[in-house]
Amino acid sequence: MKSQQFFIIILIALGAITGSTLAAISYLNHKESVPNDRSSLPESTANYLPPNSTSDLELNTPTDQNSSSQPNPNAFSQFRLRLLDATKRRDANFIRNIVTTRTKLSFDGSINLNAYNIDDTQSLFWQYMEKAISTGCTIEPDTQVPEQELGSDIWVCPITFGKPIYDFGWQQQMGILGESVNVRSEPGTGASIVTVLSKELVKFDAETFNKLPQRLQEEVNSPNGWTPVLLKNGKKGWVQNRFVYHEPRDYRVSFIRSNGEWQINYFLRGNGN
Repeated sequence: MKSQQFFIIILIALGAITGSTLAAISYLNHKESVPNDRSSLPESTANYLPPNSTSDLELNTPTDQNSSSQPNPNAFSQFRLRLLDATKRRDANFIRNIVTTRTKLSFDGSINLNAYNIDDTQSLFWQYMEKAISTGCTIEPDTQVPEQELGSDIWVCPITFGKPIYDFGWQQQMGILGESVNVRSEPGTGASIVTVLSKELVKFDAETFNKLPQRLQEEVNSPNGWTPVLLKNGKKGWVQNRFVYHEPRDYRVSFIRSNGEWQINYFLRGNGN
């Protein structure tokens, strides 16, 4: 009887060893099969938004600087989620409800919301708004307006960088929005990756831009185009416009809380409309 028990114990031990070995081989084979082609990465591995997604960027960690992780229906981070969803759905009524007579849509006050034709889902308003709020916002320091709710902050999007790294003017300075953004050798996701940048300043490659035909220059200036950039090491590359902020071309949007509701304080291009 004892010999039979001993034989059974040996069989169980051999089975466990065999199973562990097969599992290790399977893991190693799977690891070796994972592709390592950087050219196939999305343009930003951290902030990539699949088409028609609603809030992929914000599901795991808050992207607003200085925001609290505690749920609060009055918090700006919660409002930004709702606005991002409404923007992706092209909800014109949502926008109308957060634009007031005090909202600044041009520096000289000559433009109102009707000028953006937000009932048209193809209006560039939607693309510029989505780009401005997708990668995060920050508190606008040392700024107050009379209508601002007591104890609340003014928020501005996107998060940009006030510390220049080149000796050049604001028209040439460009901010990379988000983490792990690909800089390509040519304008297109099939081109090789020159480098990967995260929330840095680069220089607008005016020399390359000026050599482009007018049609391609117009594509560079479109929300879905590609921008030529010059890196600190002198190398050139291209970045998808959704991940680069160029003040003369792109919009900033500011929000205040007034009478218990979040409202758009201004929606402006850096150099005016």
